[in-house]
Amino acid sequence: MSVAVRQEAPGPKGYPVVGTGPDLVRDLVGTFTAAWREHGDVVQFKLPGKRRMFLIVHPDHIKHVLEDRQPIYPKDPLSVGKFEPFVGQGLFTSNGEFHFRQRRMAQPAFKGSRISGFGPAMVQSTADLIEGWRPLAERREVVDITPEMMRLALTIVMRTLFSTDVSARAGEIAQAVRTCNSYTNTRLQRFVELPEAWPSKARRDFLAARALLDEFVYGLIADRRRSQERHDDLLSRFLHAKDDGSGAGMTDKQLRDEVVTIFLGGYETTALSLVWAFSLTSRHPSVEQRIRAEVAEVCGDREPLASDLPKLKYLRQVFAEVLRLYPSVWTLSRTPLEDDVIGGYHVPRGSQVFISPYLMHRHPAFWTNPEGFDPGRFATSATGGAPLYAYIPFSRGPRLCPGSSVAVLEAPLVIARMFQDYKLTLAPGHVCEPTSNVFLYPRGGMPMRIERADAVVGAR
Repeated sequence: MSVAVRQEAPGPKGYPVVGTGPDLVRDLVGTFTAAWREHGDVVQFKLPGKRRMFLIVHPDHIKHVLEDRQPIYPKDPLSVGKFEPFVGQGLFTSNGEFHFRQRRMAQPAFKGSRISGFGPAMVQSTADLIEGWRPLAERREVVDITPEMMRLALTIVMRTLFSTDVSARAGEIAQAVRTCNSYTNTRLQRFVELPEAWPSKARRDFLAARALLDEFVYGLIADRRRSQERHDDLLSRFLHAKDDGSGAGMTDKQLRDEVVTIFLGGYETTALSLVWAFSLTSRHPSVEQRIRAEVAEVCGDREPLASDLPKLKYLRQVFAEVLRLYPSVWTLSRTPLEDDVIGGYHVPRGSQVFISPYLMHRHPAFWTNPEGFDPGRFATSATGGAPLYAYIPFSRGPRLCPGSSVAVLEAPLVIARMFQDYKLTLAPGHVCEPTSNVFLYPRGGMPMRIERADAVVGAR
């Protein structure tokens, strides 16, 4: 390798011995953002020992990692190792041939024509939440909608995944998922890992929460295998999936891992996209009014249908812009199996390479008014006029999120149905900013006043 291509990428100096580790632990979003703005589209972070971490924020570099040289860039084993105790070897964490075998079996379950059949369950779940909010709306109460959207997303994922109502256990299941995610997030932010068997309350709580989820999921799998009744839900589709090569299906363990992966990827991510969507429409009244007018024109007095979405063009543009500003997964990580060069900079084998959709979607070279909320940018282009790899809310390449079709169906239907009955107004003075969790939770929640839409319109 020549001297030219062994050029070291720029980056913050950090502190003696520990490098930039403390800053990354304290505020990953803020540290990534500041380093990118100061050092450019390839940034190197020095960590304790000889570890190196890179952040890349350019569509050409992202394509290089996610597509052009994808075979030498598997999921980062360090991060995967911290997710695996929770999700196992599902599509989110698996690598290599096993991953692509699982993907071949799972992919047909997410085809758009089949996903549209979940529309009624999504709308009915929203209608149930709307009914439960009636007393809050009458009192014009301010509530944090984050746990409310979590409850709604959990109800939807259970109805579409298992064809079952889990309202009696929704609270404990949601708490178990939160406990597992919190434990995983804490481990991800550690640069010096404690032994796996280290006794701690957090680990005991995690093991108890995982055991509860396993008991619930394995019980449903066993019931479904025994049952002669046919369901058109994701669990049945996974149960009947066969590998094209071997003809083998998924074991109970593989089914469990894919189901828990859906909990991780299809529950919190969708809920948070709804939280950010309602906060943004509240801060941009003209956008909200245009959505209401479009929903009224397309749906009239009836509930929205999946078949309405092609006509709800502006609403889909709004959701695309929500995902630009607050993508479902704000960072992706890979590790090269051999030395590589990205943007002219040496990236050694075994380093961590981070891609941040959150930052890529704010790159001023590829987005006009990158910090602004402008749904119109998606009026004529699925990527908002930016290059393909500059808009990556669900990743790109061979590991494009298979559940993206569910999200782009579910969220617009929920927003349309919610706006038929309610107006959600952000609490005065609340500052909307994301935290540095695995997903972009709003710091301090998202307090919003719930009002009847007809009462608000009538008062004008």
